[in-house]
Amino acid sequence: MEIEQYIQSIEDKLQQLFRKLQQSQADNALLREQVQQQQDELLQHQQTIEALDEKLKLAKIATITQGNGLSEEEDAFRKEVRGKINDYIREIDRCIALLNS
Repeated sequence: MEIEQYIQSIEDKLQQLFRKLQQSQADNALLREQVQQQQDELLQHQQTIEALDEKLKLAKIATITQGNGLSEEEDAFRKEVRGKINDYIREIDRCIALLNS
């Protein structure tokens, strides 16, 4: 009789262990799904930040090239941007002259 009780006790413990395993697997699947959702959301936020950074950069360039009430740093940046634009224009003119030759 003791052996049967011992076997029954082992079976009960195995069933409890199996239920805990199933619950752990379900929890794990849910957590994996939540992690994936968080990663997707993080990626979207990073893309939004990059787009906004680019817009901010363009807005700064637009403001600086207009030259209204600029600080010394902004004025220097404006001059640098205009210098680069002029360099590009000279290079384009040189290429056109070479093509026309």
